Amino acid sequence: MNLNSPSTPLVDLSEDQINKYKLSFMKIAKRINKKFTLPEEMKPTVNELFKWCMRLPGELDPQKGLWLWGDIGTGKSTMIRIINDFACLVRPEEKIGYSVHALPFCIYIRKAMTICDAYQREGANGIYQYTVKERLCIDDLGAENPLTTYYGTPNNVIGDLLCRRYDRLDRYQTFVTTNISPEQIAEIYGERVYDRCGEMFNFVHFAGYSFRPAIRSI
Repeated sequence: MNLNSPSTPLVDLSEDQINKYKLSFMKIAKRINKKFTLPEEMKPTVNELFKWCMRLPGELDPQKGLWLWGDIGTGKSTMIRIINDFACLVRPEEKIGYSVHALPFCIYIRKAMTICDAYQREGANGIYQYTVKERLCIDDLGAENPLTTYYGTPNNVIGDLLCRRYDRLDRYQTFVTTNISPEQIAEIYGERVYDRCGEMFNFVHFAGYSFRPAIRSI
């Protein structure tokens, strides 16, 4: 599986302009969580996420989604909310897939267990809405039961959903927050999902210390 691939320059901004956007990023972070703090060790990681949002050249491919992984309490779910609000501010509206009209940046965030519960109640119809969201974040992936049953038929719902969204890479972008490392994907969701994740995601590791409580600087 090919992991993160470098991006190419997509915008040309002055250093002063970039610094102003960083201030906006910090304001959004503090609005979402007033106690948000950024350890020194995490600054390079968050800076790469900032560049991904801005479509600036960096280690992350802006065409791919984000797989944010790390220990419990490292702020992955908070960060995807910050990314959503900040990218909505800085990214121009764009056509996605077969959309006739330009759409603002917006990530639809749902817990993995919520998605599985929808399947358990309604089967394939229950998860159709998640298959066709332009940008979907599966929050807390791995906390769900790997097999969900609908009328006696078990299904690896999240693995199936990832494969379905992979089949529409030209139309949809997918995001994940999880405690699962890239190496564990095949074990839990199967080789088929593992093989596709390299094309779908930038893998971003959040180190194992508390990251939740304001960004002082990037």
